[in-house]
Amino acid sequence: MPALSKLVIFSSAIHQLMFTLMSSLPFAIGQVQDSGLVFLSAMATSICNALGDDVSPEAKVATTIVTIGVATDSLGVCLVVMGRFKLAALASYLPMPVIGGYLAFIGVFCLYAGIALSTGLVVNDFSSMQHVLNDAHNVLLCVPGFLGGATLLLVSQNFENPFALSTAIMVMPVVFFLVLVVGSVSLDEARDNGWVDPVVETASVTELLGLFDFDLVHWEQIPKQVVTWLGMVFIVAISSSLDVVAIEIDMGSKLDINHELKT
Repeated sequence: MPALSKLVIFSSAIHQLMFTLMSSLPFAIGQVQDSGLVFLSAMATSICNALGDDVSPEAKVATTIVTIGVATDSLGVCLVVMGRFKLAALASYLPMPVIGGYLAFIGVFCLYAGIALSTGLVVNDFSSMQHVLNDAHNVLLCVPGFLGGATLLLVSQNFENPFALSTAIMVMPVVFFLVLVVGSVSLDEARDNGWVDPVVETASVTELLGLFDFDLVHWEQIPKQVVTWLGMVFIVAISSSLDVVAIEIDMGSKLDINHELKT
């Protein structure tokens, strides 16, 4: 798990670098797109179920990572081609209720994910959210997350400087640890109460590269994900275009959707 976490952080850094260099939006923040993540999760689940218990975890991880890499790379090529042929502009003709529904879904998805991250519990629907929030301690764990979200909303709405939002994001953990210091709360106590994740061993670069063991990859699993991949291409292309359209509405000015899709 530490190696996988480090791989995610590394890929996120590359993602942000490309956004910074290529996007026309000065406030663009590169991150994993939730709509595509659903399909990647489905691929990973399908691979693990297909390989069964007789295959080692290392082989499952290697197969999943390579498959996801191939899927995302080919998806990127498709998006660039769509942008090159100016197909993304078709999203501008979508009715406002469709855009509103898409944004509402993203909001609910982020709400579930935020509560899950705050409490360390599984939250994937309304009933599980209710179950989690029935515990007063879980509600307390969610308070910093809600306050942080409200702070970022206020900053994004009241400051035009592109560095304002990123500065606020960096300041929030500093404030959190200052509160611990003022309250004389140790890190061990914070971990015991669920405020900080438990300590885990870090992964070396060698372990990170070791995840890509092509000798362990079950190559026959990649073609089996084609249908899921096609769905991902379609949904990500539409959702990415809708993201840009939503930004257009918020900014009150036109953007080059095809350029952003290629980004």
